[in-house]
Amino acid sequence: MRRTAHRPLAGYQSPARATVTVAPAHTVASMESYTIAVIGSAGAGKSTFIQKVLGLSRPPIGSSASVRLVVDNITQGVSLFELDLENFDQTASSQTMQWPKQINGHIVPRPDAALLLYDVTTPESVRPLPQAMTAITNAGLPSILVACKCEIDEDDWEVDADGIAGHKVFKSCIGAYKVSSDKPDISRGCLQAILKAAIAHRREQSETVPRRRAQSAVNLEAPENPAARPLSQQSKHSRASSELSALKGFGMQPSESYRARASKNSGQVYRTDKPGTDYYLDVEESDSEGQTYSDDIPILQRSEENFVERPPKITGVPLAELVDRLLAVKLSRADINFLDIFLCLYRKFTTPTELFSAILARLDRVRDDKTAHYLSKTGTQLRIIEVIAKWVSLYPGDFAKISTRRSLFEFIQHLSTEPVFSVASQQMRRSLRRSTLEDDDTGWATSDNSSTEADDQRLSKEMGELSASIGMVQVDEDGDGGPEPSAPLDFAGQPGGQVQFHSYDEYEREAASLEPADLHPMNKTRYHIFMDLSDDDIADELTRIDWILFSSIRIRDLVRYVSLSTTQKEKATSLKNVNRMINHFNHIAKWVANLILLRDKAKHRAQMLEKFMNIALKLRLLNNYNGLAAILAGINGTAIHRLAQTRQLVSPEVQKRFARAVVLMGTQKSHSAYRLAWENSPPPRIPFVPLHLRDLVNAEEGSKTFVGPNGERVNWRKFEVLGDVLLPLMKSQGTAYPNLVKNMLSRELILGCRMPTDDEEIYQRSIELESSNSTGVFDPAKKKFPWFAK
Repeated sequence: MRRTAHRPLAGYQSPARATVTVAPAHTVASMESYTIAVIGSAGAGKSTFIQKVLGLSRPPIGSSASVRLVVDNITQGVSLFELDLENFDQTASSQTMQWPKQINGHIVPRPDAALLLYDVTTPESVRPLPQAMTAITNAGLPSILVACKCEIDEDDWEVDADGIAGHKVFKSCIGAYKVSSDKPDISRGCLQAILKAAIAHRREQSETVPRRRAQSAVNLEAPENPAARPLSQQSKHSRASSELSALKGFGMQPSESYRARASKNSGQVYRTDKPGTDYYLDVEESDSEGQTYSDDIPILQRSEENFVERPPKITGVPLAELVDRLLAVKLSRADINFLDIFLCLYRKFTTPTELFSAILARLDRVRDDKTAHYLSKTGTQLRIIEVIAKWVSLYPGDFAKISTRRSLFEFIQHLSTEPVFSVASQQMRRSLRRSTLEDDDTGWATSDNSSTEADDQRLSKEMGELSASIGMVQVDEDGDGGPEPSAPLDFAGQPGGQVQFHSYDEYEREAASLEPADLHPMNKTRYHIFMDLSDDDIADELTRIDWILFSSIRIRDLVRYVSLSTTQKEKATSLKNVNRMINHFNHIAKWVANLILLRDKAKHRAQMLEKFMNIALKLRLLNNYNGLAAILAGINGTAIHRLAQTRQLVSPEVQKRFARAVVLMGTQKSHSAYRLAWENSPPPRIPFVPLHLRDLVNAEEGSKTFVGPNGERVNWRKFEVLGDVLLPLMKSQGTAYPNLVKNMLSRELILGCRMPTDDEEIYQRSIELESSNSTGVFDPAKKKFPWFAK
């Protein structure tokens, strides 16, 4: 499937070729732009047509290209974009077709006219055309039929081009052309003709005088021959011959073709109907003659004589198309999201070396393009280099292997010699210098070849020489002390112990100090200290800890966590941050239960329970859903939930407000309440990590990574589903809590208490305090937690 790109920038220029003229600079402001859709089956010759008509030395890098044409002494901007017929949503049963709105996340630009291409050597390229012609006609677009690859000897043609042009299906086309690679003037004449039609079409649309709706066709000449078959309701139910029998081997009466005359005479009047202004509506069956079947033909006969059998749509996307989209102009939020998800997940279907080589090949292609304007070429190169710089900044470990690192260093060395690219080279150099180049390949489907110790030492020396050489060319900006612009986590420093980390590594070092430790016994003293602390202080410290743990997790590691087996997880050192946050969640749940069960009297337990309910509400206000879920897990656990006497002493108003938090984090309808709240919570926010891990498991196990006949195409739909889960987490890590100050007393109470962690032991303590037949009288024989004696 070929990707359809957005409308290119109007400023792109093409070299002068015959009728193609570069307009003077003063006409740019008033220049109008037109979009021409180049439609055809895969392999029909769309890229070659664009190459020849624009005079390019090679096919366009993307699926679109722009040029300026002078028509009637007026400069017009023209954008040509390719559109494969397989991108149309076509239903064989109802013979309907829908114009695509998006292709691979790119918005399809609204065309002003269409060129319908087919290959004269491939009958299959003609078969999908009738329904496409119906869609074009009903959309009111001017169109031209183009037979490609006509440079081949006519005896080898498999399609009768003249018969196709004269068929009633293509009656609405304003012309028909036979183009060949060795005669670019014909292609340029075709472009001139369709541009004139598009100009007339737009001018007609802008008229305010009401017009009577014409028949659903385009007419370029005088009134039709009276002998011609009229377009009427009866014509819908009469079939003179099999559809498009112009294929060799099918007989067809030749009809007079006005399309040849249209290609010679450009002075005729253009006329078209306008059934609607929305080109993206479903095109249903109508009275137009683009239908494949007639109503009076039995179904069995239809299947025998119909050759418009659409081949099955190929699933998946080739890696080359994904790379093209990665490097394309980012014109929408979907394009930016694609970049983030691709860099995060590409290692499930290719290696860093293969991706880097593909990017460099496209960069070389742009550099060697002699037909592009210098500014346009430089802009494209900067865009590609920006993608590489972001890749190096976010995932420096991808360049840990010897071959990839050497290629990257040579690339940086080359950039440093070009003044326009020197800033990008310094940025990538700083990213590599400040990051530890270690790559944990555990669990990736593809990885680069491992390097030896000697290779690493030699490359380390080369890296030092590279840094020195670049430092001589450009002023070193590392001494400014500020965070690098492309750092994955970039926050303003905050005084007074506030969160002021700027990278994953800094968060990871701080998270390592937040492991629970058995430092202080849990007794009455701890109880009173905890009760004296304000709810806000405890909620803030819980949120600060959760934020550091969450920010230390690289988003890619979440995918690895759900993809690896238990044995592989033990070997993957990069998953320690994910495990640390999961362990902290379980620690908080048990810490809450132990503090509530600390005191013997129900009124003291009720005070602690009510305090935790208030803390949970504070966490909700802070959008700390992970901390909120951990406290709910402790309060709603079996050991605490059964304490009926304790709950009776809690304020009804607090219980009522707490019940809302319980509903919010409930499991009803797949946690629909939480999902809605999460989507509508502004940053800063902390997600309920266990639920998102479960979503990743479902996405990972629900579909294959590779599809296609030989498993060579990437099932990008799977990665879009993964992206729907990961993108909100990425964005959440980008905005830190601004006013969270470290509270050492709260931190010691949260992480430094000695307490039982066995669920059965905690439950037995609950039974001792309030048995099922308890009368509320405390039994001195069941007095204290066992750790008081320790």
